[in-house]
Amino acid sequence: MTRDERLPERWVFRTAPLDSVSDEDVRKGWDAVATWWVTRYTARGDINREWVIDPVLFRFLGAVKGLRILDAGCGNGYLSRLLTRRGAKVEGVELSPKMLEGARAEEAKRPLGIRYHLGDLANLSRFRGRTFDVAVSNVVLQDVRRYREATREIHRVLKPRGRFLFSMTHPAFESPVPGTWVREPKDTERIEERRFLAVDRYFDRVAVFWSPPGLPPAISFHRPLRDFFAALTDVGFLIRRYEEPFPSKKALEKYRFFADLTRIPLFIVVEAVKPTT
Repeated sequence: MTRDERLPERWVFRTAPLDSVSDEDVRKGWDAVATWWVTRYTARGDINREWVIDPVLFRFLGAVKGLRILDAGCGNGYLSRLLTRRGAKVEGVELSPKMLEGARAEEAKRPLGIRYHLGDLANLSRFRGRTFDVAVSNVVLQDVRRYREATREIHRVLKPRGRFLFSMTHPAFESPVPGTWVREPKDTERIEERRFLAVDRYFDRVAVFWSPPGLPPAISFHRPLRDFFAALTDVGFLIRRYEEPFPSKKALEKYRFFADLTRIPLFIVVEAVKPTT
């Protein structure tokens, strides 16, 4: 038990209508938080990616040696590098120039042959159709304003039988802003005293402005899960499988706060396939 009576600063969230936000607003928001964002990463990504999301993602991927992979929303390029070291041929696309600076700097320092491109996932015209064996988008789609167009473009650039694997924050528990743990007593920070998660407004479709303590806001979007599944099936994808990641025993031993994820899923991982016809 700590004797510190100060409560930690919390992230701030607010919502706005979807049509009040532009792609440029999204880009500026990510540029504004990029320096702080990448400080949370190791060579294996941030804590959630390394310990919760990526084990499922890599299990779904299987062997990638020799495959052409699009890292759709590559950020600082950590996943591109992991995939390349497993034998894949990777190209990354990222909306934020500031995020992409880190990826390109690492490639210049330790070349792996990864090609990084500045661009919007809703416009992948730099790539011909049927170019990639796999597209991977890791905790990105909830940040894409034109997610339907992005899904259509990813479908276009995949080869027949190509796979689209993506993870994202779980809309049911980030609805439209992250659910709030009801604590007893109300000011406790102990995980054991979190009684249940209060969520509301799941069916709202809104832009979400979020900001870590002391930083300007970035922008994500909340939509119900059916919107993402409809976007997949509308362009011809077949949904093969999905999973709501559960922390491993090792993850729980290393980080106590992952105990929350044994009660509710904060993420979802989906695999979709482009048919041959």
